[in-house]
Amino acid sequence: MAGKQTFLQAVWSEDWKQAYAALSGDRQRLCDQTAMALIKREFSSGLRVKPIQPEKYYFEARINSGDRVTFRFEGGTVFFLDIVKHDDIGRYGKRPRRVTP
Repeated sequence: MAGKQTFLQAVWSEDWKQAYAALSGDRQRLCDQTAMALIKREFSSGLRVKPIQPEKYYFEARINSGDRVTFRFEGGTVFFLDIVKHDDIGRYGKRPRRVTP
């Protein structure tokens, strides 16, 4: 008997939604495949999932040679933050500062 597939909950930020809408149909399809693999926890060498340095708070996953998904895990949820060019991934290297009231 096959094991039961478990899925993570998924939350998409407004930045993600805007970046996704700007992608071509082919790039959206590749992005969908990447997002589903993360939701299903099916990590492969092609995704190249790795923490973003230096703080390792956010992660990146490869969509294609130039585009990356930025995300983070918290409990049973994957938070999709943005879709960025590989060269722009550094802006997610630091944990966001907490704003105190």
